[in-house]
Amino acid sequence: MRIASFKIENYKSFRATEEIRLSPGFNVVVGQNNVGKTALVEALSLRFGANQHRSLETIPVRDAPVSGASTVTLTFEFSRDEILQQMARMGNFFFPAGPGSTVEVAEAIEQWISDANAVEVVAAANGAIAGVRFRGLGIEPSGSCVHLRFAAPARVEAAGEGRVSGTVDSQRLDLQLCTRARDERVYAFRAERLNIGMSSSGPSVTLLPNAANLPEVLQNLQGNNPRRFERLCEHATTIFPVVQFVSVRNIQGNRVEILVWTTHPQKERDDLAVTLAESGTGIGQVLAILYVVLTADFPQVILIDEPQSFLHPGAVRKLIEILKQHPQHQFIITTHSPTAVTAADPNVLLMLRLQEAETVIEQLNVSLAEDLRVFLAEIGARLSDVFGADNILWVEGRTEEECFSRIIRWHKRPLLGTAIVGVLQTGDFEGRRSRTIVEIYERLSQGGGLLPPAIAFIFDREGKPEREQQDLQRRSQGKVHFTLRRMYENYLLNPVAIAAVASGIEGFRDRPVTEDDVQAWLDQNRWNRRYFEAMPAEAERTPENWLRGSAGLRS
Repeated sequence: MRIASFKIENYKSFRATEEIRLSPGFNVVVGQNNVGKTALVEALSLRFGANQHRSLETIPVRDAPVSGASTVTLTFEFSRDEILQQMARMGNFFFPAGPGSTVEVAEAIEQWISDANAVEVVAAANGAIAGVRFRGLGIEPSGSCVHLRFAAPARVEAAGEGRVSGTVDSQRLDLQLCTRARDERVYAFRAERLNIGMSSSGPSVTLLPNAANLPEVLQNLQGNNPRRFERLCEHATTIFPVVQFVSVRNIQGNRVEILVWTTHPQKERDDLAVTLAESGTGIGQVLAILYVVLTADFPQVILIDEPQSFLHPGAVRKLIEILKQHPQHQFIITTHSPTAVTAADPNVLLMLRLQEAETVIEQLNVSLAEDLRVFLAEIGARLSDVFGADNILWVEGRTEEECFSRIIRWHKRPLLGTAIVGVLQTGDFEGRRSRTIVEIYERLSQGGGLLPPAIAFIFDREGKPEREQQDLQRRSQGKVHFTLRRMYENYLLNPVAIAAVASGIEGFRDRPVTEDDVQAWLDQNRWNRRYFEAMPAEAERTPENWLRGSAGLRS
């Protein structure tokens, strides 16, 4: 089973969304804090309370009543085996049908099982299912039902003649499918500490939606399927190297408790194990996720809200890499972590933005996002360098990246929300390659919401002819700027600064270097031919030309 699409209306920051398509595998939702990522997880889990959308659109004046119910419309896609299993469980079932005989309805259902298998469910607050419709069946529900039964191995046949009115909801196949999906096939892991270290013992092997019975199901896995339990522990150790093993023990009052071992079990030091309640927040979350992934007989929908909030970036990457080994499940991850985005390599990438108190969902082009990573690598930057910034100031190289940041801090005028990023190759904007590099930056600016816009490019003028400078400025639409001096280092030709640095170098010379020493050397060597590509004419040998490096000074 998977969620094929969803639509949210009148819930928290969501006023009304379009129908958003999801894919099998990984779906990643990105966005800044408080834009609706957690609310989206709540909605898709079909476990949300009545919390109507509030904004100037819905409450135009103070104290105006908020109207309408919070609803979520999901389209579930079930496999053939899942539907047949549910039919076999029910044996006899009633099916809402339109015109046509009972036999015709049975034949239509058989055909539908082989084709689309999509069921649209409308859910209201607290998971109440308000309506169900089979997509692609060709039979619209009516006020009456037909009585059918499941005849193994894959047959549906009439169990009675005529139609039945007022059928009890629990007897309807569509409602049973969606209720089972909500209660047993959709797991939402929220960015919070789960109080799941201890529970009652029992025979259950199904993890509750809130993971409250994790100790119970882990104990049963430990006894019933030791190898699978060992595999779960191996994955936990991969994600958390400090965790050597996990076990479950009985305690008083028919209770069971999870223990986390930080020493290898071969040492038999159970006395050094600590309870899950005493361990880090993320361990319980990961154990619950791994249990669902490793033990599910049918594909599950696994929602993970902000994994970086309870996991180290390295642990996030390893968790996602393990999850990718189980492509039968559908994963929906919300995050503002570039590590999670790049590790997931998602099939669907959604960006949430808040516009006038209303969450807007933008579906980003995944291929463009992949291009974005390639282009960033081409210029020596990573997604983590720029992800989450409001805009980017590109500078010549790593030296400028460090120095510009320090200058801004020294002036106490921080560029709030602006990332200063240096390009890899200082010669990228020279000669024939400059046109290619500008094109790369142009493509980067089209990368959608993952990459913030560039506000400027500040580069050394080096030996670029004036015409080439103007061409680059034109191609960048005025965003490329060149330093007035030949290169950034020319601004460091300051006798006081040079003397301070030289005097700080151990063994540079016996006595400290003074400002006068530096000034005297500069005066003596300023126009030394060895420092010039082409010796300037006598008339051009002015102090200003020397500082600007515009007289042919070597780079």
